[in-house]
Amino acid sequence: MKAFKRSINLLLLVAFVVFLQGARLGGEKVQYGWGIAFAKGAGTSGEAGLNRRIAPQGFSMPSVKRKVFKERGIRLLFYAKNFGQGNAVYVEVVRAGKKTVPLTVKGLHFGKKKIPLTKKSWGWRGVLGLHPEMKPGYKRVVLKYSRGGKPMVLKSRLYVKDIRYPVSRKSLNLGKFSSKNYHEKPKFRELIKRAAKLKKEAFRINSHDKLDNFLSHPRDFHKITGAFWKKRIYLYHKKNKKGRVKKWTKVSFHRGLDFKGAVGAPIYAIARGRVVLAAKMFYEGNMVVVDHGKKVFSYYMHMSKLGVEKGQIVSAGDFLGRVGATGMVTGPHLHLAVMIRGVHVDPLSFICLPIRE
Repeated sequence: MKAFKRSINLLLLVAFVVFLQGARLGGEKVQYGWGIAFAKGAGTSGEAGLNRRIAPQGFSMPSVKRKVFKERGIRLLFYAKNFGQGNAVYVEVVRAGKKTVPLTVKGLHFGKKKIPLTKKSWGWRGVLGLHPEMKPGYKRVVLKYSRGGKPMVLKSRLYVKDIRYPVSRKSLNLGKFSSKNYHEKPKFRELIKRAAKLKKEAFRINSHDKLDNFLSHPRDFHKITGAFWKKRIYLYHKKNKKGRVKKWTKVSFHRGLDFKGAVGAPIYAIARGRVVLAAKMFYEGNMVVVDHGKKVFSYYMHMSKLGVEKGQIVSAGDFLGRVGATGMVTGPHLHLAVMIRGVHVDPLSFICLPIRE
């Protein structure tokens, strides 16, 4: 009977947490069809963190794979949905052995890049992005640390898989945006120039790590309408003063995911961070950029309405705005992108990471 009562109490507690979360989401009534999933984080030796995720009903977070490297007094752990091109990777450095021996991490290199780490009470953590166009194969991993004042090095290799992303064989007509004459109108020239400056200022920010162990899906409904890193061919044309029309095509890669949504549907932050841009742009429409620290950003495009302001701190699941069809689009949707130090990764590979507080 006592065990039964404990089970009932636990269910009531989880239901209460879900209710509070629904009430917290910017006043949006999303608790119906919306849930919190609890999963063990990246803890080791029985020290598991609690990783919390919000996702629409019927959507299951992708499973995560783990790679472990060991050296005297230390363990280096890599977590990813897939250790392949275009994926986000979560890294932990934790102590192995006697806790009385002083341990200091000097630096972690993946290939030729240094991965910034954040010191936590249990060790160190960081995230990195595997570029969608990087050459597959083994990549060198080097961790420099000191144990008991003695310099040490962990050397190993991590294999990066080749991922075949979709290719569009049909040229895409962007309507008025396919016309370069439309882009060159004086009122739009100024907007394009101002928007480029705002984005440059936002993405150059290098702040402290703001992530916690709470991650969220960006919508209350899951359907992908535009695949990550899909190769697209855009149609363009321009009419000169004599009336002659020049036509050409341009190849581009889709740097995020498109999520289905009617105009006015809610959009949520995928992780904790600070809003560093919330403004009307030319190509992106109404756009929000969230800085998660260490040059990790998520950005949300084509909104019909902005629900946050620059400088605002948001948590995973907080209301950011509403789905729209602003900017260079062919219909209403949310375009979500995640960029890790200049590298775009599949957003779903980021929100499934077992980030530990």
